[in-house]
Amino acid sequence: MTRRPAFWLWAVMCPLGLWIAVRAMDAQIGEFPAGAVAGLVLMAPVLAAGVWGLRRLHPVRPRPLGYALIAVAWGGLAAFGTALPANAAFQAIIAKTAGAEFNADWGASIAAPVDEELLKLAGVAVLALMAPCAVRGPLDGWGYGALAGFGFQIAEDFLYVLNTIVLTGGTQDANAAFFTFGGRVVGGAWWSHWAMTAVGGAGLGCLLGRASRATAALAFASLLLAMALHAWWDSPLLPGAALLPVKGAPILLAAVVTYRLARRHYLVRFRRAARAETARGVLLPGEDRVLAFRKWRRKERWDVPGGEPRRLLTRLRTAELDLLEDGFGGLEPDPEAADRLRAEITVLRRRLEAARAGPPRPGAGTSRPGAVPPGSRPDSARPDSA
Repeated sequence: MTRRPAFWLWAVMCPLGLWIAVRAMDAQIGEFPAGAVAGLVLMAPVLAAGVWGLRRLHPVRPRPLGYALIAVAWGGLAAFGTALPANAAFQAIIAKTAGAEFNADWGASIAAPVDEELLKLAGVAVLALMAPCAVRGPLDGWGYGALAGFGFQIAEDFLYVLNTIVLTGGTQDANAAFFTFGGRVVGGAWWSHWAMTAVGGAGLGCLLGRASRATAALAFASLLLAMALHAWWDSPLLPGAALLPVKGAPILLAAVVTYRLARRHYLVRFRRAARAETARGVLLPGEDRVLAFRKWRRKERWDVPGGEPRRLLTRLRTAELDLLEDGFGGLEPDPEAADRLRAEITVLRRRLEAARAGPPRPGAGTSRPGAVPPGSRPDSARPDSA
């Protein structure tokens, strides 16, 4: 991964975004350290819980933690930091062309959807360039888009903590932090940046998984939909805290419907691949059902003795899942990966059977003169005997 240019783009943009964000907020942080600390303490567990939950929304197995953190870091550092000057410049242009009053009412709903959705969605593309096997379809794009948007959302919530302290006169730092937490996290997190970018990410995942005119059109349409949802949320229409659920419902509904469609698409392909590998003899009958449910794989591991047998079973199931997902697409498909994984599965299955059987008993490997070993046939029964 470190040899790919996309990794170094990510490694440069995240510190750069952090530097821009800190420069924009350092005066407020220095003036109100108690409020800043309170905001960090409140946001940290929310960030951890959100990453855990979004990773586990995958129907078969959680998304790799490393890939999830890459997407979150892009959204919370690179996208958020660079969006601050981009939004300011865009709104300055709006103010000059349409007037300050129009910009005050509609500037955020015009500038933010364009700047922020493009920057957040770039995190999914960067991850796919860093690790081509990470994004193979709409479900992967949905998941990593949601994670990038969630990172952006947490960073923006911290900025709102500081802004609320200033708006309330800077006299009740901790109270402002709790007020922002209640309004933006408890009340507004259900239809915020994660949902908007998840919608755009699903379309981009289709394009990255299998490039065609149809998937390119779908990716463009999903990006426009994400921008439209963002513009709707930032618009001055339906003002007031009491109407936030009404205003946020279309955003959450779009994210849920997109997820359900992407999930169904994934499971159809997963079951089709499982049936094909079962027909090949790579998977045993019934293994497709075990592979499709995390709770069954977890129960299966507990039914196997600890130590080497359990480790081999985990490696076997991981290799089988990798095989089933290998044909889903991606930026750099490996034509030899499937055969390599099938060979690995065969070896792991033999090692697991041997580990389950335990060490041979003394004398079990010897046989009487003239006796036929179990499972073999006498020479007269072999096809090549004359």
